[in-house]
Amino acid sequence: MKTMPSEPMTARGRASRERIVARVADVVAEHGVRAVSLEQVLAAAGASKSQLYHYFGGRDQLMEAAVAYRCEQVVASLTQAFAAVATMADLERVLAGFVAAYEQDPSGCPIGTLASDVAGHHEGARERVVAAFAAWERLFSDAFERMRAAGELRADAAPGQLATAVLAGLEGGMLLSETRRDGTSLRIAVDAALTFARTFATV
Repeated sequence: MKTMPSEPMTARGRASRERIVARVADVVAEHGVRAVSLEQVLAAAGASKSQLYHYFGGRDQLMEAAVAYRCEQVVASLTQAFAAVATMADLERVLAGFVAAYEQDPSGCPIGTLASDVAGHHEGARERVVAAFAAWERLFSDAFERMRAAGELRADAAPGQLATAVLAGLEGGMLLSETRRDGTSLRIAVDAALTFARTFATV
């Protein structure tokens, strides 16, 4: 992965860079990384090629920054939703809301969509997506850890493995539902992941 240019020294420079990243992140969220041309990037950012190379070093570095920005937005939203989960009932409630929201707006997972877009094509952006998945997985792992500490899960429950199972269920379910244009697959996948997690319950 190429080294990102250093942070601008002035407040004006930092604001300009952040504005460009935020605008390009919106375009990436709508069209994907590979589908966006340099001309579209510059138009969306309201920037010149000289600004692009000054702040980012090139298109790839800008795309990486935009993907990172988008991932940070999504993880911040997920943190609000999942960070307070402390019981299995909490988890069931939040995941039910997640499924319901997907059924109302079946647009797929923003992080998962970015993952399929950049995998094998943009290593720097792929690493940003990996970090976002890891952050989401930690939210689940921390929740299962809280359940285990409270005695709701058995001592032999592995929070990290349970987190992977739930995240894989969500991502796989969304992919199938998006492809089939039917939310049934997501509901089944989430129910299966929760059923597995419940096998470690103490009661």
